Amino acid sequence: MTSRLTESVAVQPKVQRSVGLWTMLWNDKFAFVSFLFLVVMVFLAVFGPWLLEQPATKLNLRLRNAPPFSLDNGWLYFLGADALGRSMIARLIVASQNTLLVAASAVAVSLIIGGALGILAGYFNGRFSTVIMRFADIIMSFPSLLIAVVVLYIFEPKVANLVLVLSITRLPVYMRTARAEVLEIRERQFIAAAKTLGASHSRLITRHIAPLVVPTLTTIATLEFAFVMLAESSLSFLGIGIQPPEITWGLMVAQGRNYLQSAWWLSFFPGLMIMFSALALNLLSGWTRIALDPVQRWRLEITNQQAS
Repeated sequence: MTSRLTESVAVQPKVQRSVGLWTMLWNDKFAFVSFLFLVVMVFLAVFGPWLLEQPATKLNLRLRNAPPFSLDNGWLYFLGADALGRSMIARLIVASQNTLLVAASAVAVSLIIGGALGILAGYFNGRFSTVIMRFADIIMSFPSLLIAVVVLYIFEPKVANLVLVLSITRLPVYMRTARAEVLEIRERQFIAAAKTLGASHSRLITRHIAPLVVPTLTTIATLEFAFVMLAESSLSFLGIGIQPPEITWGLMVAQGRNYLQSAWWLSFFPGLMIMFSALALNLLSGWTRIALDPVQRWRLEITNQQAS
């Protein structure tokens, strides 16, 4: 009996030891691979167009619809060439910048505005909250893609309009989530104690409430990034997204659909990039949700203890 107690006491500090986020990410192989993939995509999106803009736009009719998996024409043509003889690798890398830029901008705008409105609506619960929630209900009553199609059909389908319409359609997600979180947090004891000590509304929101809501909104933003990226690709595929000579993965899929029988790689590889990016974002968002939640983080910590 004594030996068991001693063994339990010896093990207890090891179980309660704090585990870093990097260690937990390393132990979750799916999340770690997803993180590496996204880091590589961001790196290519930032520096790729600067290095490969010429191969992505230079015409070479001699290599028109050149097949993939061959190094006869150099490594830039390993994934083949499009209908105008342009390198598929170069075009995929250059297109990643527009695809990720539009998605990141739309998510950032909707996260900041929607999160701020949701926090204020939850804290000042009353007429202001009712107006904000009715605004969210109006947006949610229309399909997101339908709003985007109508707006981009009326106005010029350029990057700024695309970001604006995608961010507006995703506002209710952050507004509703933030408001629900704040309604629960504002009833906790430490908020009442801060009010008793004379804390102002701005201090309560910025110092006590917002830091508890941000992790949840960050997790949602990671998941929404994949949705917005797919929405942008869908709009580009329909021809009302970013217009040539600019390129996105969705536009590349649309341009290659007429060659599916003779040159399947024109649509396959950009579609594969969309799928892998969405999958990586979904896997990473699931890990982020658990890692940033103090209630569920113990699952990753126990996994780390078992791995070590």
